[in-house]
Amino acid sequence: MPIAIQLDRASKRYRTGRSRTVVDLIASSLNGLRGKADEVHSTSRGKISSTIHALKDVSFEVPEGAGLGIIGRNGAGKTTLLKLISRVTWPTSGKVRVAGHVVSLIELGAGFHPELTGRENVYLGAGLFGLTRKEIDRQFDAIVHFADVERLIDTPMKRYSSGLYARLGFAVAVHSRPDIVLVDEVLSVGDAAFRRRALEALRGLIADGKTVLFISHDMWNVRRLCSQILWMEEGTVRAHGPAGEIAERYMNEVNLQALANQETSLQSHRGGTGEVRFESVELLDQSMTPATTFTDADTLVVRGKYHAATPVARPVFQVAIVDVDTGVIVTTATSVRADIPATVSGAGTIEMRFGRLPLRPRQYVLRLSITDAHQLGSYDEIVAGPRFAVTGSGGGVDSLADEQDGLVSVPCEMRHTGAGATA
Repeated sequence: MPIAIQLDRASKRYRTGRSRTVVDLIASSLNGLRGKADEVHSTSRGKISSTIHALKDVSFEVPEGAGLGIIGRNGAGKTTLLKLISRVTWPTSGKVRVAGHVVSLIELGAGFHPELTGRENVYLGAGLFGLTRKEIDRQFDAIVHFADVERLIDTPMKRYSSGLYARLGFAVAVHSRPDIVLVDEVLSVGDAAFRRRALEALRGLIADGKTVLFISHDMWNVRRLCSQILWMEEGTVRAHGPAGEIAERYMNEVNLQALANQETSLQSHRGGTGEVRFESVELLDQSMTPATTFTDADTLVVRGKYHAATPVARPVFQVAIVDVDTGVIVTTATSVRADIPATVSGAGTIEMRFGRLPLRPRQYVLRLSITDAHQLGSYDEIVAGPRFAVTGSGGGVDSLADEQDGLVSVPCEMRHTGAGATA
């Protein structure tokens, strides 16, 4: 396949501090020739180099018609990488080769004027992307329909919401005959319907042989759009390979690091009248060993030790598993009358066992409560209890369903009958 983008040991360095004058530049160059390094003095960290290495010796190739997802933490160098490819800035060393017309969606609506109407800004923005007026005339209706701003097209854009601003900016960009599209987290400002349309438009460009580089922290959208992933870390390439494999490695590492830093105290985000309180909550695996990571085939045991300050008649214990990112309650387990004595007093322990977790690889948090027998009054309520992560079992995230409409994987068998069916 012909190569659309090629980086060969590309590096980008910046200096900290204020903008430098010509005298500063000359003095810095002379110090460099004398072997003196520029330094910044910090009371907490001592001497620090004044040079920031945003990218260090980055090398990779992207063939035409490919979708490449770029992932990594904030400050890993992802946006700097797109700025080099789009020629917003130039590498300090190394080479960046790009073949084709590049459209950069680092900031949607860049170049729009808020005092101009949506119609006028379509012509302004598309002209900046290289389209002639006749070409814009042919594409105008499609742009407005895609952005769904027909009613506001003759309204000054200063009256548009940020979401409408983004819609029109994206619509202009994807209809400007790009060969290479660079997308940097710009879809997060749109509503769900627009994000779906935008992703479908990008997939259509890839199907037409265009090249898409897509930065996002949403692994599901990256996986749906891209066949390859580039994992950036501290300005270098941590990994580059198939989307399913790299996404699973990244999610597992992020989940484990988040669990290592979590607070273990149950005192925060707590409510209830206090007649019965949880004193500790443990997460255990099938062998009753403390654990914070599980696979979808594992058993999760929640053990809660409680203390009743006064005798309480038939309290109800409830444990909910909540997805950390969306706040959606995945499932709830509630005790029944047969599980708990008629009256509890003093110390006690409950265990709830979730067998073969049908959960997708994500982070989850427990929400626990103790209520009265009618579940009208709350004795104890822990909104943010212990966290755990479900990690991939080695099959990669490609083994998951293609749509993010749910958080669980329910076993399903499909049978087909009709013309051409064979046993």
